[in-house]
Amino acid sequence: MGHPKVVAACLLLVALGTGCASLRWSVQKAVRTEGTQLVAFPEQVAREYACAERKLPYFTIEHSEIVPPRVRSGGEFNHRLVTVLCPAHPTEVAIGRLSEGIRFRGRLVHSETRERFEIRPGRWIQDAFVELPRDAEPGVYAYELRFDAPDVSFEESWSFVVEARP
Repeated sequence: MGHPKVVAACLLLVALGTGCASLRWSVQKAVRTEGTQLVAFPEQVAREYACAERKLPYFTIEHSEIVPPRVRSGGEFNHRLVTVLCPAHPTEVAIGRLSEGIRFRGRLVHSETRERFEIRPGRWIQDAFVELPRDAEPGVYAYELRFDAPDVSFEESWSFVVEARP
């Protein structure tokens, strides 16, 4: 029989690849930390997106996800946002107001606003952890972000489910 660590690693890979979603999400969330990190310099992003041929500033959300998408009342989820910015001038940032909201049954149940939030040039990963109250009602919720700056803005929404505590 194989080495115990190799067998354990293979079982973990099989579990992650065959639908053990809660384990996969737990592992995924566990390796993330709150905050922002640069993953590609502005020059690399400018080449990838042909920014020299675009109207600047150029901004896009490359990826966004909520992990896990099903959360128990009193639990927390991670929201990962991957953004790309090609500024009009080197090192320029987009400074604006970032509003975060959570809706349930169409009603805003949580909101928070950060003034002077910066979207920086290059590719950035932004991880936020959102804790839900223990008495959060089961159902489908929406996590909303809105950013307003003079040259860059977006408004996006992502769904997640709150399940009752056992």
